[in-house]
Amino acid sequence: MPALVRLTAGEMLDRLAAGAVSSRALVEAHIERITAVDGRVNALIDRRFDAALAEADAADAARAKGQGGPLAGLPITVKENFLLAGTASTLGLKARADHRAERDAVLVEALRAAGAVILGKTNVPQLLLAQESENRLYGRTANPWHVGRSPGGSSGGEAAAVAAGMSPLGFGSDIGGSIRIPCHFTGIAGLKPTLDRWSNRGMLGAVPGQELVRAQCGPLARSVADLVRIWQILDPVAMAARDPYVPPMPAGDPAQIDLRGLRIGWIVDDGFLAPTPVIARAVERARDALIDAGATLVPYREPDEGEVLYLWLAAITSDGGATYQRALDGEDFPEVLKQSSAVLRLPDAARKAMAAVLDRLGERRIARMLRVLGRKPVEAYWDRVAERTAMRRAMFDAWNDARLDAVIAPPHTTPAMAHRQSGDYTLGLAHMFRYALCNMPAGIVPVARMQQTDRLPPPGRGADRIDKARAAIDAGALGLPVGVQVVARPYREDVALAVMAAIEQRVLTHDDYPHTPIDPMP
Repeated sequence: MPALVRLTAGEMLDRLAAGAVSSRALVEAHIERITAVDGRVNALIDRRFDAALAEADAADAARAKGQGGPLAGLPITVKENFLLAGTASTLGLKARADHRAERDAVLVEALRAAGAVILGKTNVPQLLLAQESENRLYGRTANPWHVGRSPGGSSGGEAAAVAAGMSPLGFGSDIGGSIRIPCHFTGIAGLKPTLDRWSNRGMLGAVPGQELVRAQCGPLARSVADLVRIWQILDPVAMAARDPYVPPMPAGDPAQIDLRGLRIGWIVDDGFLAPTPVIARAVERARDALIDAGATLVPYREPDEGEVLYLWLAAITSDGGATYQRALDGEDFPEVLKQSSAVLRLPDAARKAMAAVLDRLGERRIARMLRVLGRKPVEAYWDRVAERTAMRRAMFDAWNDARLDAVIAPPHTTPAMAHRQSGDYTLGLAHMFRYALCNMPAGIVPVARMQQTDRLPPPGRGADRIDKARAAIDAGALGLPVGVQVVARPYREDVALAVMAAIEQRVLTHDDYPHTPIDPMP
């Protein structure tokens, strides 16, 4: 592995500023790394190496004159769904293979204005829908910690690139965990900001116009310090001039947050589906780290106890999948989504009959999911919007009653899944869906790796298929990284990042900390 790609983004920027390294050297080192390892990972699906080298030379020339922005010469990558002039944003769809963007997304404009050098774009799942990153245009992305496992989705290509040293800093999008799941699965840090805190203009999604729950762009990196640095550099006020959705509020400074004044809730079990033992251990390790930092930690449980899952699924399928089918333009759904898409196409009566059978078989969680999926009349959709608003208010009231500044929680209920294992495990995502639906800034900080002592006992009598799927995922997860989710109140990304930094500082020295970058492992 080239020594330069081991550096964090912040270390690269410091060396660039000191004249200790050139942008060309950094870009060449990353091109060498991508060429060496991406054949086993398949993260970068649109490489712009010649353009990146030219941009690196321009950045070096600007620095020599005392010019250039705060990211001048830093190589980065972006997720495939961001518009980047002259490149495709296909969302993994064959029907969009010939698409070419005429201009950059606002976030890409901001990155270029700051001097970043874009190495390329990274892989996504078809329609950005899965906890995996596979499509028929670009193939499957592997997790560098275990190439038989998924790096998550839908920003899985981005996370895999950062974890494997192909990029020091990446940018993805998150509607139900699409930044946070990949960061947790690959042992890196990431942040989903409050909605529209950074501009989403020019960031494409699968269902334009679906706004009950919306996606938000955010950064991925190998250290929380890098997230803090990019949060300070990319100014929301400047983005507001290009995008009126962005509130013209400056970014808060995490360095100004005193952990000794914070009251933080900690959650292990949300009352719906308990995480595997290694996830629980990671949350408890993070709790202890924050106590050591001087914060007040209190046990806590969000009031919805899994209801958020069904509301999110009801909302996202309100058109019965018609918009997805139109976008597919005759292409089949990927294997991991075929079962779900078939259920969506069933008449309501058939779906309810299936749910009744599953209820009798003890599969109550799956039965409930079948009942909420599918096309809804406008009045039913509005009811879901009202439920979302009520859920948000109930959560804020609960935080106020507990006097919480932040919460630490599981990022997921398992470590990384095997490829095509996620189709039966949508109901493992309550912790991810909750903070997207309720519009809270949420980040992931890596904490541990699964050990032999973390193994989940075999599912007992009466276990349903969700319990069995969780056990199957856990059975092959030895050595995989796990993170902890940190959540703050809306617009308090500074608090979330300060809490994440305090955790990271105190868990780095543990023997099972998931250090990156890593070489892809079988």
